Amino acid sequence: FTYFSLLPTELRLQIWRHTCHQRVVEVLYDSQNDRCTSSTAPPAVLHVCQESRFEALGIYRRSFGTKSHEPRIYFCPDLDVLYLPRPPFMGYDDALRSFTQLVSGIEDTVNLALDYVKPDIRRPWETYNKYALMQSFPKVKEVDLVLGNDSPAEEHGHEDIGLVDPTGDILALCRLLSDIKESFFYEV
Repeated sequence: FTYFSLLPTELRLQIWRHTCHQRVVEVLYDSQNDRCTSSTAPPAVLHVCQESRFEALGIYRRSFGTKSHEPRIYFCPDLDVLYLPRPPFMGYDDALRSFTQLVSGIEDTVNLALDYVKPDIRRPWETYNKYALMQSFPKVKEVDLVLGNDSPAEEHGHEDIGLVDPTGDILALCRLLSDIKESFFYEV
Protein backbone atom coordinates (compact mmCIF):
# COMPACT_ATOMS: atom_id res chain seq x y z
CA PHE A 1 0.00 0.00 0.00
CA THR A 2 2.10 2.86 -1.32
CA TYR A 3 -0.17 5.63 -0.01
CA PHE A 4 -0.03 4.51 3.63
CA SER A 5 2.52 7.19 4.53
CA LEU A 6 0.17 9.85 3.14
CA LEU A 7 -2.60 8.94 5.58
CA PRO A 8 -3.10 11.26 8.56
CA THR A 9 -0.82 10.39 11.48
CA GLU A 10 -3.72 9.61 13.82
CA LEU A 11 -5.11 7.08 11.35
CA ARG A 12 -1.72 5.43 10.79
CA LEU A 13 -1.17 5.10 14.56
CA GLN A 14 -4.63 3.61 14.99
CA ILE A 15 -3.88 1.06 12.24
CA TRP A 16 -0.60 0.11 13.94
CA ARG A 17 -2.45 -0.40 17.24
CA HIS A 18 -5.02 -2.63 15.51
CA THR A 19 -2.26 -4.89 14.21
CA CYS A 20 -1.50 -5.85 17.81
CA HIS A 21 -3.61 -8.96 18.31
CA GLN A 22 -3.73 -11.69 20.95
CA ARG A 23 -0.87 -14.17 20.75
CA VAL A 24 -0.13 -17.36 22.64
CA VAL A 25 3.34 -16.76 24.08
CA GLU A 26 5.05 -19.98 25.08
CA VAL A 27 7.58 -19.43 27.87
CA LEU A 28 10.02 -21.98 29.26
CA TYR A 29 11.91 -21.37 32.49
CA ASP A 30 15.44 -22.79 32.55
CA SER A 31 16.22 -23.25 36.26
CA GLN A 32 19.86 -24.21 35.66
CA ASN A 33 20.60 -20.92 33.90
CA ASP A 34 17.90 -18.86 35.67
CA ARG A 35 16.41 -17.52 32.44
CA CYS A 36 13.28 -17.67 30.34
CA THR A 37 13.15 -18.58 26.68
CA SER A 38 10.34 -18.56 24.16
CA SER A 39 9.71 -20.15 20.80
CA THR A 40 7.18 -17.41 20.03
CA ALA A 41 8.42 -14.81 17.56
CA PRO A 42 8.24 -11.14 18.60
CA PRO A 43 5.24 -9.24 17.21
CA ALA A 44 5.88 -8.37 13.56
CA VAL A 45 4.68 -4.79 14.11
CA LEU A 46 7.88 -4.16 16.10
CA HIS A 47 9.92 -4.63 12.91
CA VAL A 48 7.93 -2.77 10.25
CA CYS A 49 9.16 0.78 10.75
CA GLN A 50 10.09 3.24 13.48
CA GLU A 51 6.54 4.55 13.77
CA SER A 52 5.01 1.07 14.14
CA ARG A 53 7.68 0.05 16.63
CA PHE A 54 7.06 3.13 18.76
CA GLU A 55 3.31 2.46 18.79
CA ALA A 56 3.73 -1.27 19.52
CA LEU A 57 6.11 -0.59 22.41
CA GLY A 58 3.20 1.16 24.10
CA ILE A 59 1.39 -2.19 24.06
CA TYR A 60 4.11 -4.84 24.28
CA ARG A 61 6.87 -4.72 26.85
CA ARG A 62 9.88 -6.85 27.50
CA SER A 63 8.99 -9.35 30.19
CA PHE A 64 10.17 -12.53 31.90
CA GLY A 65 13.40 -11.20 33.37
CA THR A 66 15.11 -13.02 36.23
CA LYS A 67 17.69 -12.04 38.84
CA SER A 68 20.50 -12.88 36.42
CA HIS A 69 18.94 -12.10 33.02
CA GLU A 70 17.21 -9.02 31.60
CA PRO A 71 13.68 -9.40 30.22
CA ARG A 72 13.79 -10.27 26.50
CA ILE A 73 10.38 -11.66 25.55
CA TYR A 74 7.78 -9.19 24.26
CA PHE A 75 4.47 -9.69 26.03
CA CYS A 76 1.25 -7.77 26.59
CA PRO A 77 -0.25 -8.99 29.89
CA ASP A 78 -3.72 -7.62 29.04
CA LEU A 79 -3.85 -9.18 25.59
CA ASP A 80 -1.54 -12.18 25.20
CA VAL A 81 -1.98 -15.69 26.58
CA LEU A 82 0.94 -16.91 28.68
CA TYR A 83 1.46 -20.60 27.87
CA LEU A 84 3.61 -22.52 30.34
CA PRO A 85 4.07 -25.98 28.82
CA ARG A 86 4.69 -28.99 31.03
CA PRO A 87 8.41 -29.74 31.29
CA PRO A 88 9.02 -33.25 29.91
CA PHE A 89 11.01 -34.90 32.71
CA MET A 90 9.80 -33.59 36.06
CA GLY A 91 6.43 -32.19 35.01
CA TYR A 92 5.14 -29.09 36.75
CA ASP A 93 7.89 -29.04 39.39
CA ASP A 94 8.89 -26.65 42.21
CA ALA A 95 10.52 -24.17 39.82
CA LEU A 96 7.25 -23.74 37.96
CA ARG A 97 5.28 -23.48 41.21
CA SER A 98 7.52 -20.53 42.12
CA PHE A 99 7.47 -19.06 38.59
CA THR A 100 6.00 -15.69 39.59
CA GLN A 101 8.64 -15.27 42.31
CA LEU A 102 11.50 -16.18 39.97
CA VAL A 103 10.38 -14.13 36.96
CA SER A 104 9.61 -10.40 36.85
CA GLY A 105 7.06 -8.37 34.93
CA ILE A 106 4.25 -10.92 34.74
CA GLU A 107 2.02 -10.03 37.68
CA ASP A 108 -0.57 -8.35 35.40
CA THR A 109 -1.13 -11.46 33.24
CA VAL A 110 -4.85 -12.08 32.65
CA ASN A 111 -4.74 -15.11 30.31
CA LEU A 112 -2.90 -18.30 31.21
CA ALA A 113 -2.59 -21.66 29.41
CA LEU A 114 -1.36 -24.87 31.02
CA ASP A 115 -1.05 -28.42 29.75
CA TYR A 116 -3.62 -31.01 30.71
CA VAL A 117 -1.73 -33.84 32.40
CA LYS A 118 -3.24 -37.28 31.99
CA PRO A 119 -3.69 -39.03 35.35
CA ASP A 120 -1.56 -41.99 34.29
CA ILE A 121 1.53 -39.79 33.70
CA ARG A 122 0.95 -37.09 36.32
CA ARG A 123 3.67 -36.94 38.96
CA PRO A 124 2.57 -36.84 42.64
CA TRP A 125 3.73 -33.23 43.17
CA GLU A 126 2.15 -31.77 40.02
CA THR A 127 -1.33 -31.31 41.44
CA TYR A 128 -0.23 -28.94 44.18
CA ASN A 129 2.38 -27.18 42.03
CA LYS A 130 -0.08 -26.45 39.23
CA TYR A 131 -2.65 -25.19 41.74
CA ALA A 132 -0.05 -22.96 43.45
CA LEU A 133 1.07 -21.65 40.05
CA MET A 134 -2.48 -20.65 39.07
CA GLN A 135 -3.02 -18.98 42.46
CA SER A 136 0.17 -16.93 42.05
CA PHE A 137 -1.35 -14.91 39.19
CA PRO A 138 -3.70 -12.50 41.01
CA LYS A 139 -5.21 -10.93 37.87
CA VAL A 140 -5.83 -14.07 35.81
CA LYS A 141 -9.35 -14.14 34.39
CA GLU A 142 -9.08 -17.17 32.14
CA VAL A 143 -7.02 -20.37 32.19
CA ASP A 144 -6.92 -22.45 29.02
CA LEU A 145 -6.24 -26.15 29.32
CA VAL A 146 -4.01 -27.39 26.49
CA LEU A 147 -5.13 -30.90 25.61
CA GLY A 148 -2.50 -31.87 23.11
CA ASN A 149 0.84 -30.79 21.86
CA ASP A 150 2.26 -33.10 19.22
CA SER A 151 5.88 -32.05 19.54
CA PRO A 152 8.13 -31.09 22.46
CA ALA A 153 8.46 -27.37 23.14
CA GLU A 154 12.09 -27.29 22.02
CA GLU A 155 11.09 -28.37 18.49
CA HIS A 156 8.62 -25.57 17.75
CA GLY A 157 11.05 -22.98 16.41
CA HIS A 158 9.47 -19.59 15.81
CA GLU A 159 5.95 -20.56 14.87
CA ASP A 160 2.62 -19.24 16.00
CA ILE A 161 0.74 -21.28 18.56
CA GLY A 162 -3.02 -21.10 18.55
CA LEU A 163 -5.68 -22.20 21.00
CA VAL A 164 -8.72 -23.80 19.38
CA ASP A 165 -11.83 -25.59 20.53
CA PRO A 166 -11.50 -29.38 20.35
CA THR A 167 -13.10 -31.14 17.39
CA GLY A 168 -13.72 -34.74 16.44
CA ASP A 169 -15.87 -37.63 17.60
CA ILE A 170 -18.42 -36.28 20.06
CA LEU A 171 -18.30 -39.39 22.27
CA ALA A 172 -14.51 -39.23 22.50
CA LEU A 173 -14.75 -35.53 23.40
CA CYS A 174 -17.34 -36.28 26.10
CA ARG A 175 -15.08 -38.99 27.58
CA LEU A 176 -12.14 -36.58 27.48
CA LEU A 177 -14.20 -33.87 29.17
CA SER A 178 -15.29 -36.35 31.83
CA ASP A 179 -11.66 -37.35 32.42
CA ILE A 180 -10.64 -33.70 32.66
CA LYS A 181 -13.41 -32.94 35.17
CA GLU A 182 -12.43 -35.94 37.28
CA SER A 183 -8.77 -34.96 37.07
CA PHE A 184 -9.58 -31.34 37.92
CA PHE A 185 -11.57 -32.30 41.01
CA TYR A 186 -8.71 -34.57 42.04
CA GLU A 187 -6.18 -31.80 41.48
CA VAL A 188 -8.14 -29.17 43.39
